[in-house]
Amino acid sequence: MKAALYVVIGFARGRERRRGGWHRLAERGFAARRPAEEHAARLLARGRADGVVLARQDLAADMDADEPVILARLGELPAELEG
Repeated sequence: MKAALYVVIGFARGRERRRGGWHRLAERGFAARRPAEEHAARLLARGRADGVVLARQDLAADMDADEPVILARLGELPAELEG
């Protein structure tokens, strides 16, 4: 049996001169896609993230995991994550 985990990863651009560049925010997992999409939208709307990646990770009962599938890239992201 497989289950899907939806993961939201936020990215924020460094706002201080000393800490320029991109910073990865904490990941958050969801059991369903809709709450994950809503969380991603809130991160952007509240200005907590400049960009967000939404991915699905399929997990098997024996804890084997398939490669994550990128479902959406929203906002501004680091160059290496641009589609």
